[in-house]
Amino acid sequence: MTAHEISEFLAPIRHEFPDQRSLILPALRFAQEEQGWLPQGAMAAVAEATGYSQAYVESVASFYDRLYTEPVGRRVISVCTTLSCMLRGSDELLAHVAANIGTDGEGTSADGMFTLQRAECLGACDRAPCLQVDSNDQQGPLTHDAADALIGALRADGAPTRYDR
Repeated sequence: MTAHEISEFLAPIRHEFPDQRSLILPALRFAQEEQGWLPQGAMAAVAEATGYSQAYVESVASFYDRLYTEPVGRRVISVCTTLSCMLRGSDELLAHVAANIGTDGEGTSADGMFTLQRAECLGACDRAPCLQVDSNDQQGPLTHDAADALIGALRADGAPTRYDR
């Protein structure tokens, strides 16, 4: 990902952002689309394309939970662990999913297929306990059997062809 490619991506949407700092977020998401995460080179390209320092761009990237500054699996599973979900078994669900994908808790499976993480709130308290796959697929309420079926379907489906979190 180059600064030129990012600049070309931003050109048609610049007018939508009166505060040019706001361009950093779509630029980071665009840069992340290539590899599924944001290596230093990608953040440097975003900094160059937007005219902000790399340190500032990195501070934005590290703030958002759907921007990854470390490599992640091809699918990211976020288990909501806030109060509503916790009271309905999210800690047990997290442990069950971890065992199913082969991690000791949060982290990436050895095969690189899944990254498991906690989420502070998925906004689905009425469907507790819930999880989200990538950034577009919320599931809940989930039993352990339903979680197993979901993970089985994700394994069979394979990786997304484009970054779609």
